[in-house]
Amino acid sequence: MPFMYTIVIRTGGGALSKENLSNQITGSANQFTISEDIESGSLRVYWNGIRQVESNSFNELTSTTFSTSFTPISGDTLIVEYIPAS
Repeated sequence: MPFMYTIVIRTGGGALSKENLSNQITGSANQFTISEDIESGSLRVYWNGIRQVESNSFNELTSTTFSTSFTPISGDTLIVEYIPAS
C-alpha cells in the first residue's frame, strides 16, 4: 500500500487566491500586475509550473505588482497564488 500524506497550509485565516497571468507575457516583460491588492509577503510565483524563490527569482514591488529575474516567452505559463489584502 503506498504511503499517503496531507499537506496543510496555514494562511493566517486568509483565503489563498490563484491567478493566471500568462496573458501578460510578451517575451520582453518582466514586470507583472495582479488584479487585486495582496498581503505583503504572501506571493507565490509559478513559472511553467515551477515555484520560484522570492528575492532570487521575483520581488514584490507594490501591493499589486512584482518583477521577475527571468523573462517568460510566448507559450510559457505564469501563475500566482497570494492572500488578498483585507
